[in-house]
Amino acid sequence: MGRWQVVNARLNPLSPALSTIHGDGGRITAVTERSFVDVDAETIDAYGASVFPGIDDSHCHAYLLGRSLLACDLLGSQSVQELGVRLQGASPEASGWIRARGWDGTRISGSGPGGQLCAADLDQVWSERPVICYDQTGHQALCNSAALRAAAVDRNTPDPTGGVIVRDASGAPTGLLLEAAVANVNAVIPAVSEAEQRMAILTAQRELHRNGVTAITDPGLGPGAPTLMDGSGDLRAVAAYRALADGDELRLRTTIMLLFGGLGGTTAEAVASGLDTWGPPDVSQHECWVQVNQVKVFADGIPRSRTAWLSEPYDDCSCGHLQVSGFSDADKVQELHDIVAAAASRGWQTGAHSIGDRAISSYIDAVAATGTPELRHYVIHGDLVQRSDLDRMHRLSMGLNTNPSIRWQVGHRVDSLLGVQRNTGRQPLADAVAARVNLAFSSDSPVASPNWQLISAAAMSRNLSDDPHYTDRQVVDSTIAVHALTMAGAWQSRSESWRGQLAIGQVADLIVMDRAVSWEEPWSITEAKIARTIVGGNQVYAA
Repeated sequence: MGRWQVVNARLNPLSPALSTIHGDGGRITAVTERSFVDVDAETIDAYGASVFPGIDDSHCHAYLLGRSLLACDLLGSQSVQELGVRLQGASPEASGWIRARGWDGTRISGSGPGGQLCAADLDQVWSERPVICYDQTGHQALCNSAALRAAAVDRNTPDPTGGVIVRDASGAPTGLLLEAAVANVNAVIPAVSEAEQRMAILTAQRELHRNGVTAITDPGLGPGAPTLMDGSGDLRAVAAYRALADGDELRLRTTIMLLFGGLGGTTAEAVASGLDTWGPPDVSQHECWVQVNQVKVFADGIPRSRTAWLSEPYDDCSCGHLQVSGFSDADKVQELHDIVAAAASRGWQTGAHSIGDRAISSYIDAVAATGTPELRHYVIHGDLVQRSDLDRMHRLSMGLNTNPSIRWQVGHRVDSLLGVQRNTGRQPLADAVAARVNLAFSSDSPVASPNWQLISAAAMSRNLSDDPHYTDRQVVDSTIAVHALTMAGAWQSRSESWRGQLAIGQVADLIVMDRAVSWEEPWSITEAKIARTIVGGNQVYAA
């Protein structure tokens, strides 16, 4: 691979003029005005279309995205009947189980207590074969009766730490499992094969390249995987990433977060022993495909399960709790401090799923106590972060990784839980920018689509899917949106010295659109399509 160039490239909002991007092999050697063209270089003509650095989906469950693309798809189901029709066409895995994903409990009413979905709703379709259906958030699962029997989940099964087995008035499980309770069933499903794990990653890679994504942080592979979505993202999935890289099949810059304990009940002891067994983190200052140097912590849960930890109550007067191990809130706070200290003292960066304001404050306290700003710990999601905590995050060199398209997607559907003002005010983007916090946008896929234009439009408009005219002062401009999807993710991964920009010496990861993107109206961004995705100077996707 020799010299190459992308001519007639429109780098807006980074630069209004047409430019030429020059490269040699896998690196960018120059970015010049349109008139400077190398007649001997291999040429891609952008024809005046927008060209951007490759998208860094800096919180993307890529492995689980691949698994979901290969599973029965329940996304968008509007009724029990529709859900049943889709499940009827599902193919069992080699284990005999059926795994499906994507249902949304705010959209579908079932025959269980309070109108929730329950095992009986699935038994009508599959009565003998075990079935587990993961919801769109990855924090809930619905099982049929056969799956409950296989996992020996009955009225005598206690709730695990950080999880709830939903029960009817008699105490019998309904089939709905929240947070860490999902592991009760995932743990008895036979493990997927190494070939299936590799196929999941390659399937996700194709989908991500189609969306212009060239780098990811895959958050949550390891011993805690049985609680997360389909439960198959164990340490063998990490090995699968590395094997694909070694075999020259991986073309995603991948940062992996190790997960210990999972959605609930994480202990500092588990994190410490797990990291000691793993060994030191690897942080590359040079081009690489896989680096493992972060620890994922589920500090709290999600609003729709009322498990995000809030200072002001939900509609039922509860406030949620931290999801880590502990009998009281004070115990859990201390455990969170010990978890972060265990990781930081071993040189590992932490990212904590923290949605409620009390969870965020507690995590920031834990980070401050470690005295390790160089590790760039960061808050994941951070929906209800307070402005005073954003200022503290800046002083501690912490980042905020949040998901504008999830806020847009959820819309008003949790107003009843949080109240309208608190719900619509989630993800204070402009406040984060004003506080000079490193603000990174991501999809959290497969929770939401890895479409970067949708993420940008949601951030720039602050609209909601069920209220397209809503907006507020937390909008950001196009320059911030592009930065949050490129350079901010590279900074989060401590890789900004070699990727994230269209600049001399950076790796040649970039996307060419099919037109000049118009920034005047945010939703017009979504009309553009990816024409080419280029990674390391090689085209990996063409429309």
